This record gives sequence, C-alpha cells and structure tokens, in this order.
Amino acid sequence: MAYQLIQLAVQPTDNIACPHCQQQVIDWAEEQYIQPCEHTLFIAMDIGFEYITDEFETTMRRNVDDLHANDDQVIMLDELKAAAFDHYVIYQSDLGIEGYSRYIGFTA
Repeated sequence: MAYQLIQLAVQPTDNIACPHCQQQVIDWAEEQYIQPCEHTLFIAMDIGFEYITDEFETTMRRNVDDLHANDDQVIMLDELKAAAFDHYVIYQSDLGIEGYSRYIGFTA
C-alpha cells in the first residue's frame, strides 16, 4: 500500500497542521484558509479539490477536470487511494456536512 489513511478526531472548524513542518494547512484565522506547505500534495473534499500539486495529479487515474465534471459519480477517497504516488499519508476529517469529509495528502 502506497498510502496510509489517518482519520482525525477534529471538529470541522479546527485547524489542521502538517505532520512534518507543523504549518497550519487549514487555518481558519486566515482569509484564504487553505495554506498548503511544501509537504502538501492535495486538499480535497468529497465534492472536489481545493488544492492539488501537478506531481500528485499525474499519478491519478483521472485528472481533476474529469473528476469535477463527473462529481456526482466520484467517490473521492477511492480516487485518492488509487493514485500511483509513492508513499503518502491521507488525513481524513469531518467536513461539517453529514456524510462528507475533507482529505489532506502529505508526503510520507
């Protein structure tokens, strides 16, 4: 398995830090709350991407445009887990909408 899935026990409005550099990659104190660091591969929700590196996108089965165009048929976690990227960690947290999650990928 190239990835590790870690389910975070945080509230939807909690900040989330990079496990490597401790930068807040989700920082609700900032107007632009998405603050990816050099270790962040993607920030996604079940309804689409908020951020993704080209490096990670090229390892996915489908590109982001295709996923967004067919978002009613996409299971985001399955798409992220199927990527051929070597060794990454997926943090999963509650999005605050019942049944929806946020996924943050970091280099391992």
